[in-house]
Amino acid sequence: MNIFNFIKISLIILIVSCNDNTKNLAYVGPIEIVNKDTIFHKIPNYPFVDQYNNQVFTDDFLGKISVVNFFFTTCPSICPKMNNNMVKIQKYFDVNKINLISYTVNPEYDNVEMLNDYATKINAKSNWFFLTGKKENIYSIAKSGYFISVKEDKFAPGGFLHSEYFILVDKYGNIRSSFDKYGNVKGVYDGTNDREVSQLIIDIKTLIKE
Repeated sequence: MNIFNFIKISLIILIVSCNDNTKNLAYVGPIEIVNKDTIFHKIPNYPFVDQYNNQVFTDDFLGKISVVNFFFTTCPSICPKMNNNMVKIQKYFDVNKINLISYTVNPEYDNVEMLNDYATKINAKSNWFFLTGKKENIYSIAKSGYFISVKEDKFAPGGFLHSEYFILVDKYGNIRSSFDKYGNVKGVYDGTNDREVSQLIIDIKTLIKE
């Protein structure tokens, strides 16, 4: 599966830290200044259906930290590695501390039954949500919410191209990220890279303490 680059626009990444201390996590996304208040990018509120056939809205995940990725159940390439690393994150944290959210990019095939079977096979706990729904909602939230590219491609393995990235979202619905060794905002985490996943675990711990 081809790897999409994280969408980089000059206004997309904003570093916010106390006294420029890069030990704090950055906010990622465009901002607005309203009455001298800084309004950070927030994930838009769309309806989806989880593997238990419950309707859920994006805002339902507010109040807990979330780790997000995009996949599909018949993916023959990067998805197994990504979700193995999601399992690693799941084992590391109590179910009350974080949510894991996996959006299918193939909602026409990945119905509730397929997602439930998939979740059962990988021993997903109750805080891991596999979401399907209207294709336009999934693709829209990927692009405008998480700044991730997804699309159908008949030449790609499995027929879909999507990102290998994990996105870290705080309990307020803001995308957060740490910095690389050069002091640049990472923005996202490579879900196929064990070192990146280890850094994500560290950053989740940081958010829990906020």
